[in-house]
Amino acid sequence: MERCIKAILSVVPLKTFLLNRDCVKENKLYQTVLSTIVEPLANELTTDAVKTISTNLIKVGVLYDTVYNRLHTGQWNAVATSEREMFTILTYVRIVYTLYASNSYEDAIKDNIYLADLGLMLGCPIGLECKNVPTDLLTETASILTGELDKQEPPVKRIKLDDITGEISLTENKSNDVPIMKCPSLEYFGTRCYDTKQPAVLNGIIDGWPAMERWHDPNYLLKVAGERTVPIEIGSQYSNDDWSQKLMKFRDFLEQSICCEPSDSAGKQPPAYLAQHDLFDQIPALRADIAIPDYIGRTDAQPRIKAWLGPKGTVSPLHTDPCHNLLCQVFGAKLIILARPEDTERLYPHDHFILNNTSQVDARRPDYNRFPLVRDVRFYRLTLRRGEVLYIPPKWWHYVESLSLSFSVSFWFE
Repeated sequence: MERCIKAILSVVPLKTFLLNRDCVKENKLYQTVLSTIVEPLANELTTDAVKTISTNLIKVGVLYDTVYNRLHTGQWNAVATSEREMFTILTYVRIVYTLYASNSYEDAIKDNIYLADLGLMLGCPIGLECKNVPTDLLTETASILTGELDKQEPPVKRIKLDDITGEISLTENKSNDVPIMKCPSLEYFGTRCYDTKQPAVLNGIIDGWPAMERWHDPNYLLKVAGERTVPIEIGSQYSNDDWSQKLMKFRDFLEQSICCEPSDSAGKQPPAYLAQHDLFDQIPALRADIAIPDYIGRTDAQPRIKAWLGPKGTVSPLHTDPCHNLLCQVFGAKLIILARPEDTERLYPHDHFILNNTSQVDARRPDYNRFPLVRDVRFYRLTLRRGEVLYIPPKWWHYVESLSLSFSVSFWFE
């Protein structure tokens, strides 16, 4: 236990790095409480100091709960960055004290991996360097904890994975209304696609990703991410009333929604979808399996990278995004339906401000009686398969449906 604690404490100099941050210095309560909690850790606290550990664990827990409640008051976009950063700091300190106080090594590691993941989702990144590599306070902490767990658990058993190619009809298989390019040059892509904002399928640009081979094996995914907690969408699609979200262990999500037999879940529960999640910021081992395509570096060195993993039938309804998008298909197949930005008024966007980038129209089965203007919209259809990349320009409408078990990576860039 002490080896793990020492590794986590070595990530940052406690007094100079944590106590000198603006979010701490600008709040007298935070500064006072955190100073008393950090001081023993900076002086090499041992597991024998039972009373100090117990008292400080209560202090950090109370302050943690206070900030947690503030994060859940009002609209999320109105939460101050300083509060989120303070939540990150308190998560880090709470993890250390929880490890000191625990009598069960394995349970403590798992509980603290959950705390780190919650901090990553709700807190604010605190950047640092570890072995000359840029990282984040809680990302590095979670990596240390995960490494300790790997040493304790036996290898996972082989899990049967269904045929990920799925059943794709001949109609879907042949439909493709978008130009296909084989490894276009940066200049060609820039002039023909990026500058003119025209979609295209790009082939041959992700063939060398380690993910193309590794991610087919659920045991690999379980090894690097099994104990991590991720947000999962539950329901047919986010614009419907039956949609919800919940936090799940990645292991449980894989076993219940990805590796199960179709008959195990068909008709019993709504589809579960890991969608639009910063999985690669959370788990650096998976980030190492992919690479930023050169076409993005032309204009944006730091794209936002999102993960999409789910069974057949998961749907993202017809919607728009404000930035450029490279949608990379690692395995499986997806039906994509596109429409031009000029057709926005004919696609009946929702009035609600949260859904005003989402159409009320079912792009696959338009109701022309309810939405008569859709008759004048030209839809572009294609099937995106393993190893293919779709360039979606800003403001282009796109409907996405998984035709099989599917893992995709999106790069959103300016």
